[in-house]
Amino acid sequence: MVDQVRSIQVMVVDDEEPARSELRYLLEQFEDIEIIGEFDNGEDASRAAAVLAPQVIFIDIDMPGLNGMQTAEQVTHGPAVPLLVFATAHEEFAVRAFELNAVDYLLKPFSAKRIAKCIEKVRSLLTATRTATLKKREAGGIQLHSLQKLAIEHNGKAYVIDTRDIIAVYCTEGQLSIQLADKCYYSNMSLQDLQSRLDDRLFFRTHRSYLVNIEKIREMIPWFNGTYNLILEGFGRDVPVSRQQVPKLKKLFGL
Repeated sequence: MVDQVRSIQVMVVDDEEPARSELRYLLEQFEDIEIIGEFDNGEDASRAAAVLAPQVIFIDIDMPGLNGMQTAEQVTHGPAVPLLVFATAHEEFAVRAFELNAVDYLLKPFSAKRIAKCIEKVRSLLTATRTATLKKREAGGIQLHSLQKLAIEHNGKAYVIDTRDIIAVYCTEGQLSIQLADKCYYSNMSLQDLQSRLDDRLFFRTHRSYLVNIEKIREMIPWFNGTYNLILEGFGRDVPVSRQQVPKLKKLFGL
């Protein structure tokens, strides 16, 4: 199996912009964290969570309108239940938070060390979930890497495509673009979700926002600060490779 970065999709909910900014900065220090949405109220966050399907939500408690507890109750009633991390200045809600199955309870002001411990816990829980899901699929006779057909909802229809025809998948303007030679499909699923359905021997995560078909790579061009750009067959834009992923890409091609 190719060693790839599996990004963790995160939403941040806090009515105070300085608190969001501080948390965003700390989270962005982790290569595998992808912030897919920031919201200053519970109402918008609840609606967005139903569409974006984040894996983790960092949420304040004391907010006007729908407070953090009420928001948490709403987002955990959907089909994809995110992990909840409460990030607040109030100690007194901790018991209630863990009754809602919160994975952590962070007190403001945040520290880098405390955030790092939280991220480790999140990683462990998500890894355990993926392992259990894979074992369940294997027990049912479904090998993850054997899936070659994929159903994509697009413009109200479900299109079945051969995954080997996918050139690249990338995030743009809050949507997932799935590029084939003759057509581009758009989906509301997360890049992480789609990656989990594709053959991990054929697709490589070059960057937080890009997943490429290895067989479509035609050129690897050194770029700035140790990064690379890829030229793909049938794809009209360069694909960035993060500095962290460059050694894995070189190893993949024996360079």
